[in-house]
Amino acid sequence: MKKSRSPDGGRRAAPRPGARALRTRWRDRLGAHLDQHRQVAAHSLRRFFATPLQNLATVLVIAIALALPAGLYLLVATVQQLAGSLESANRVTLYLRAEAAPDAIPALRHKLQRHPAVAATTYVSPAEGLAQFKAQSGFGDVLELLDGNPLPPVILVTANASADSAALAAEVGSWPEVDQARLDSQWLARVRAMAALGRQLTLTLAAALALGVLLTVGNTIRLAIENRREEILVLKLVGGTDAFVRRPFLYLGFWYGLSGGVCAWLLLATGRWWLQLPLDRLAALYQARWTIAPVGATALLALAGVAAGLGIAGARLAAGRQMRSIEP
Repeated sequence: MKKSRSPDGGRRAAPRPGARALRTRWRDRLGAHLDQHRQVAAHSLRRFFATPLQNLATVLVIAIALALPAGLYLLVATVQQLAGSLESANRVTLYLRAEAAPDAIPALRHKLQRHPAVAATTYVSPAEGLAQFKAQSGFGDVLELLDGNPLPPVILVTANASADSAALAAEVGSWPEVDQARLDSQWLARVRAMAALGRQLTLTLAAALALGVLLTVGNTIRLAIENRREEILVLKLVGGTDAFVRRPFLYLGFWYGLSGGVCAWLLLATGRWWLQLPLDRLAALYQARWTIAPVGATALLALAGVAAGLGIAGARLAAGRQMRSIEP
């Protein structure tokens, strides 16, 4: 029987029977690698819960280090939210002259309402202003000692969204009936500047405390490696590589970080609930409603992910140094 030949005259190559087996072996190796990681992760988790009191102290240190910058970030976000809601009013406060004739005030309001840059006006009489001040300041008894009402008539002017409120304040402030025109966005600019400073402080504090988390986890892992020095020496004598020996400690750092992140989220949620009650009472005095930025599932995932990454990084740094010093 003649053997088949290829068109170029050579023998035709037989199909490789090992191609499918090669794919199978690759899948088997991947499955075995994942099984090994699952076993190591479960074993390190059991070791983590074997000494709960000792590990609880480390987890709380990590949680506090993460909760401090996260809490400051929530505070800054709350201030920005409050400033944004107030900034949308785009309001100019007009303090009228005390000697202005009462019949001149309606004419002034009519003149303002016809202005193309004005969206709305609200008149506050001296009596209404005094009543509001008594209700909000808590100095009602002291104000009763005054001979008269020191507050001037006030007109609150809301500018259009597209209008230049600063130019409007400068224009109406020069009218003869107006004693002073104050732009509310002036103090809002100060609030925005304080919020920007708060963001910078948050980043600085977060960087410093992240370094503290790395050192805390690294020191804990270093002690854990020292306690298992004899076991590590035996593993290296039988051929265990540094990566194989280091893997349980990396998972241990992961569990430290993950637990610290979850505890930090619990601290933030508890602190938000604790502070929201007095904040509601304070806002009621100003006839407003202020809400602290929420601490939801996104915050939990962010804290847990960042903490777990810091835990792995701290464990990797500590284990790398210790493994080089443990040689059979």
